[in-house]
Amino acid sequence: MEIITQSNYKTSTWEGGVTRQVFISPSDGDLSARCFDVRISSAIIDSVESEFSDFSGFTRYILPLEGEITLIKDNQRIALSHNALYEFEGHERVCSENTPGAVDFNVIVRHGVTVDARILSDESFVDSRRTILFALEDCCVNAIPIHRHDTVLLDGPFSLEGKAVVVRVGG
Repeated sequence: MEIITQSNYKTSTWEGGVTRQVFISPSDGDLSARCFDVRISSAIIDSVESEFSDFSGFTRYILPLEGEITLIKDNQRIALSHNALYEFEGHERVCSENTPGAVDFNVIVRHGVTVDARILSDESFVDSRRTILFALEDCCVNAIPIHRHDTVLLDGPFSLEGKAVVVRVGG
């Protein structure tokens, strides 16, 4: 079990704000070259409107953590829920309207890589699938305290007390 605190996230700026990379696989993956299988990040969105980058060949998941985010896709407005990940394809043209300073959580997965990404509370897992857990509140993993918006990398059985996004890689 490895705990990654917010202060250790790799940060980068983009035209709409700041992105904090939570996880990338492989570990030497390159976002700009689209050379990765799974990338998990959280963005602080400074602009009230933004356009999503093209990630053809990938599936994307997004969850607002703070503020409100509304996606515009195929001329439809989709108000994102704080309680469910929204899934869309990386090639789709998507824009968003955001409250200033909104914060989101993102998962980008290369086609052909199997992931199960869900919001869970108070769960236990007995298998050894690679798991990335992002705490949505102060919680405990295997009875170890984890702070809100910190991440835990797991490769074995674990128990979660509290609420988190749980991304399990592989089948």
